[in-house]
Amino acid sequence: MVQLRLLPGGQVTQYLEGHGNIDLTSINKIISERATWIKRKGSKNYLDVLNKLPKTKTPEDIKNLAKKLIPWRKGPIEISDFEIDAEWRSDLKWERIKNFLAPLKDKRILDIGCNNGYFMFEMAKQKPELVLGIDPVLHYQTQFNFLQNFFKAPNVYFEMLGIQHLNYFNEFFDTIFSMGIIYHHRHPIQQLLDIKNALRPGGQVILETIGIPGKDPVALFPMERYAKMRNIWFVPTLNCLIAWAHKTKFCDIEVISDTLLTPEEQRSTEWSTNQSLQDFLDPRDPTKTIEGHPAPRRFCLSMKKKE
Repeated sequence: MVQLRLLPGGQVTQYLEGHGNIDLTSINKIISERATWIKRKGSKNYLDVLNKLPKTKTPEDIKNLAKKLIPWRKGPIEISDFEIDAEWRSDLKWERIKNFLAPLKDKRILDIGCNNGYFMFEMAKQKPELVLGIDPVLHYQTQFNFLQNFFKAPNVYFEMLGIQHLNYFNEFFDTIFSMGIIYHHRHPIQQLLDIKNALRPGGQVILETIGIPGKDPVALFPMERYAKMRNIWFVPTLNCLIAWAHKTKFCDIEVISDTLLTPEEQRSTEWSTNQSLQDFLDPRDPTKTIEGHPAPRRFCLSMKKKE
């Protein structure tokens, strides 16, 4: 049964009731508090979209409503008779990882920093027991609700929780995705420990991040910005990322991919902002960011929690 939450705060987490190893009281308290965010000044556009969505029928009206939620970061997404050509070609990332996934059927899955839910809808095709996406951003929750209105994926949910709330889930998930998240937080080792704690024994983590080239197990700590991004802490080499996984006692660590990030995968479109990867790199030397740091690569690991 699809449980569609068009307006945040209409329900709390009934879909988690009856499961052990969860601090449901704390989770629902946070969700209820954050449900009020849509009433803040500056959030009127989101409320308008969600209110109009059930009444919108024609492809042109649906497209116009989707455009009110620009920028779209993850895609491409096909709805009705049009495509949301988002900034990121997330389908390329999914192609890289899908053959490394343990079967998702009847499993509990967490997508940390899920954005608009692009990967969650891909996961849902394997008929898992539960897909939970967390991201404390109202813009992304509204985009997810917009998409779920059309996809109606069963057992797929979005909550405005953050990585700091993983300690409310103890050995609960079979598979955890952390894609493009770890470098946005100041404590990468603690983040991996929290992920491991939320994972069942034998469970799998898909860890994807930007990184820098190099053989040494080191990480760049930019003084200010990296590729025009402020909220960047540690940008590791691949061997540094693998070392983090070893230090936090994950096993069966496997490199899924090590690729240079190119404009094929991240670029400006009519559905995004007017700046993207090419604007973040040195125009005279694309091997460097605009600040002079090594240009980003994308690393992805598969790793497991010991049985």
